[in-house]
Parts: sequence; structure tokens; C-alpha cells
Amino acid sequence: MKYAVWIVRLIFGAWMVPAGLNHFVPLFPQPLGSQPLSRELFSALFDSHLFDVVKAVELIAGVSVLTGWYTPLALVLCMPVSFCVFYWDTPLEGWGSLASVFGGSVLGCNVLLCLAHIKSYRSMFTLFAKPRSLGGAEASPATAEPARA
Repeated sequence: MKYAVWIVRLIFGAWMVPAGLNHFVPLFPQPLGSQPLSRELFSALFDSHLFDVVKAVELIAGVSVLTGWYTPLALVLCMPVSFCVFYWDTPLEGWGSLASVFGGSVLGCNVLLCLAHIKSYRSMFTLFAKPRSLGGAEASPATAEPARA
């Protein structure tokens, strides 16, 4: 299983780093979609500068996944981007298009990597969490503990 996660990390990072970097340093032409509505969507994203945010998140997530630096946080931050790429590319370009395959692959890789880091997210789902102290005499645990009744 460890090797499968490494392969998914490499695929995800190898896709996200060039895709994010391409916006800031032109490496290859940015695909703008083949349908009129998808071109309008790209135009709106460019004009609102949301495309800058999307590409920065992609770049940061790709570098983070490849280096292991704050990977669980970067994966959670990248999840809305991955979902929106899949959600918008598929109906605009068609289910059989290359864009929907790439969008689904990116979303699938992101979900699988989030599941591989589920231990990092476990303390966020504690129903009644006891806050950690900010220092002092007590040694605080590494993760939040459930409150005792």
C-alpha cells in the first residue's frame, strides 16, 4: 500500500506542479476549452483573477505533495480546486473528453491521498475536544483528546 501511495503522490505532484507553474512561467499553451461556454468560464476566471488563486493552490499542493511539507494541509486546500475542475470540465467538455479524464484523475488522486493521511485529520472530527494548553507546566498531547464526562 505504501508504494501505491508513493505512485499516486508522484502522479499528482507531476501533474500539479507544471499545471500551476505554467500560469506564472509559460511552459506550454494554456488550454482554454473547446466549447464556447468553457471559453467564457476561462475568460471570467482570468478577468476576476481567480485563475491566479487556482494555479497558486495547484503549485503549492504539487510541491507540498512531492516534498512532504505540510502535505495533509495542502491536500485539503486543493480539494475544492480538484472538485471544481472535475465538476465544471466534465459537463462543459463532455464525459468522454480528455479534460474530464484529467479532472477525474486529479480529483481521484486528491481523494486517495487525503485518505492516506486520514490520521492527520482524525482529531478534527472529535465531537467534544478538550483544548490543549498553550504551554506551562502541563505537557500537552500531540492531538486533541475527547472530553471526559
